[in-house]
Amino acid sequence: MSPLNPDRITATAPETLGAMALMIRRCSNCAALLSPLASTCTSCRSTTLEWVPSCGEGAIVSWRMVYRVPPDRRLEEWAPSQIAIVALDEGPWVYTTIEGEIPQSSDKPVRVRFEPGPSSGGFPVFATTATSRRAPDNLLPGRMSAPHPSRSHHGLL
Repeated sequence: MSPLNPDRITATAPETLGAMALMIRRCSNCAALLSPLASTCTSCRSTTLEWVPSCGEGAIVSWRMVYRVPPDRRLEEWAPSQIAIVALDEGPWVYTTIEGEIPQSSDKPVRVRFEPGPSSGGFPVFATTATSRRAPDNLLPGRMSAPHPSRSHHGLL
């Protein structure tokens, strides 16, 4: 199994033609697709996982507004931040930050983009997108590790 390294969650992969991609895990034994934080396959219990690029699109399963102190501000300057669980189109769920407005309709997809981060790669955040720009189906061979979630649970995180 490739060790969990936060820098691997975002990477440029040959499959993405040099563009930044959100990386997820794929079981080498059964080809199940898993979240970036997975260390064991939920389908077959294998610990042999590899990193593969995701299409970077999905839907918000749940979200919540939280308040935090940004690193460049004083302690008394709290700022709102939207955290969410996003179900990627490939199946895995990721914990993330949502930039911009939360869509009123669950039919509106969200897409990953990358903010400068403290590590060498970018920090993945999701934002709503008007149209789907899904990657080709052959980018990620394998099967989903979980059924696609109901998209009616907004605001329950």
